Parts: sequence; C-alpha cells; structure tokens
Amino acid sequence: MKACILFAHEGESSFCHAILSHVTQALEKQNIEYKLRDLYKMNFQPVFRSEDMKLVEQGSASPDILEEQTIISESDLLVMIYPVWWWSTPAILKGYIDRVFTDGFAFHYEEKGPVGLLAGKQAMVFTTTRETAKELVGKGMDAVIEKQIAEGTLGMIGYHVDYHNFAAVSHIEEGALSNMLRQVDERMLHIRQPVGV
Repeated sequence: MKACILFAHEGESSFCHAILSHVTQALEKQNIEYKLRDLYKMNFQPVFRSEDMKLVEQGSASPDILEEQTIISESDLLVMIYPVWWWSTPAILKGYIDRVFTDGFAFHYEEKGPVGLLAGKQAMVFTTTRETAKELVGKGMDAVIEKQIAEGTLGMIGYHVDYHNFAAVSHIEEGALSNMLRQVDERMLHIRQPVGV
C-alpha cells in the first residue's frame, strides 16, 4: 500500500505540522510507504496557466504535473493536511488541485455530468480552524468547509473521504491539543486496505 500526503502550511511549528508528524508516524508503524508533498517547501507553482490548459486539451501536462499525477495514481491513500483560510483551502493547495486533478486524469465528463477516474482510493482530510466548533455550526460554515473538499472535490473524482476538522486550535489549552492529536492517531488506524491486497 502507498500513500501521498499533501501538506499546505508554511513555517515549521503550526498545529498542522504536529498533525503531519502523527500521520507520518502512523504510516511508518503500519509499514505504509508514503511520499510527502510539502507544497510550500516544494515552492509549488499553483497558477493554472494558459499553457496548462493547452496541455490538458491535448491529453497531457507539464513535467512537474505529470510527476504529481504519477504519485497520485500510484497511491491508494491520499492524506490532506491544511488550515482553513477564507473558508477554503490555502491558495497553494487550491492551485495543486486545479493543476493536478485535471479533466482526463482525475475525471471526465459524460452526458449526465462528471465521472471520477480515481475510484477505489481513500482520502483522509485533516483541517484546522481558528473558530470554535460552536461558531462554525452557528454560521453553517462547518458544512460548507467539509462539502467543498469532501464532496465537491475528492468525492467527485472517486475518493472515499474521511474528513475531520480541529477547531479553535489557536486558543485552546495544551491538553485539548494533545487530545486532538490522539484523535489523529485513532483515525489513522482506520486506513482501508485497497481491494486485492
């Protein structure tokens, strides 16, 4: 079994980095080979340019994108870790989605709409917010955040998605943060083995 980790947080010491550490430890304990795509450290170019569109129309992509698509194709598990900014993904991750999960690779259109081409794969998404769970629910934004990544993006292209947000991470006590990391450990125990393994 192989995994790809998409990590989108700058710096070195955020709570997202703590989640990343627990995720990699869990994968190593389960002897799951993984590739870490730390988008900020990679200096990933997120802008979907006209050159990208022309290549997609030709059924191809630039070398950097072909490399990412190969990693995604070979991975049974996709783990995304990122902070929620403006009720969505950071721009660098949105750009990765735009450039990598393209028409012809991740999905194609049929008469009734888009059909995912990455079916049978699992995705685990860990996000963090400054807002409390109560604030998120009160504004209805908890559903918005989950729906756009779990259903509108990964679900559409075929992934079985396990989504979890950690709220109020910037202003809760250390004990609560430790409990959140234990939840990461628990969720990582529920990785589904691919069919045929």
